[in-house]
Amino acid sequence: MKISYEFYPPKDLNYQKVVEEYSLLSSHGPRFISITYGALGSSQEKSVGLIKAFKENVSVEIVAHLTLVGKSKQEVGLIVDEFSDLGIKKIVALRGDVAKGSFVAHQDGFKNTAEFVNFLVNKNMEVFVSAYPEPHPDSQGFEFDINLLKDKTLAGSKQSISQFCFSMDEYQKLVNAMKAKNIQNDLTAGIMPIYNINSLCNMAERCGTKIPSEIINQFSDRPLQNEQAAINICIKQIYDLQAIGVNNFHFYTLNQSSLLNKIFQELELKQ
Repeated sequence: MKISYEFYPPKDLNYQKVVEEYSLLSSHGPRFISITYGALGSSQEKSVGLIKAFKENVSVEIVAHLTLVGKSKQEVGLIVDEFSDLGIKKIVALRGDVAKGSFVAHQDGFKNTAEFVNFLVNKNMEVFVSAYPEPHPDSQGFEFDINLLKDKTLAGSKQSISQFCFSMDEYQKLVNAMKAKNIQNDLTAGIMPIYNINSLCNMAERCGTKIPSEIINQFSDRPLQNEQAAINICIKQIYDLQAIGVNNFHFYTLNQSSLLNKIFQELELKQ
């Protein structure tokens, strides 16, 4: 089992606190951490600030997120150069969210994510891309998403990280489709521990992800019971994914270590 973590730049700019939370998780041996990337100006500076804080305090490989939306190729090139100067060699390439309406390519930018991936590969970056067990909210459906994953792979990506998903049927469908279409891309499952069921349901609605009622019904107004339910659900999901051949897991930390540490402790006891 190979693990990795995602962190994001905090609103209060307390980068050191995020590094401390990572340090509490570091003993589990992550192969890398990823740092999310804001869409505009100051958010981009925050991402770089957090990367620098990690570089100055801990030894871990950092994979930087980068979005194409609203950027020219020249702007992207300058950002990639800045990442390179920071020692970043790997990027998670994403289209990025659109403020409102449908995605429209920048007139001097990239028409799609596959073109973006190819540009990054030619800048000597190793590129991760997104994979979707359930259709992306802006997608025309599962078939559209799997064909886009194939295009991104042919453009040079060799690794993908999935959107979080709580349906094993949907994950199995993704794994089967990748095999059927001969998509040579190493799949890492994105895992979202349930820190708060109401917040998760809101997030899932925005992401186009379904939360099964049998999961929702395990939560109540009892914090300790909720925490144990979250631990059990996460461990079961890991075992179920391993059973279908997925052994790489990327945990969305939400900049918190406590719940994940308890999950890993129980996993170690069960192995």
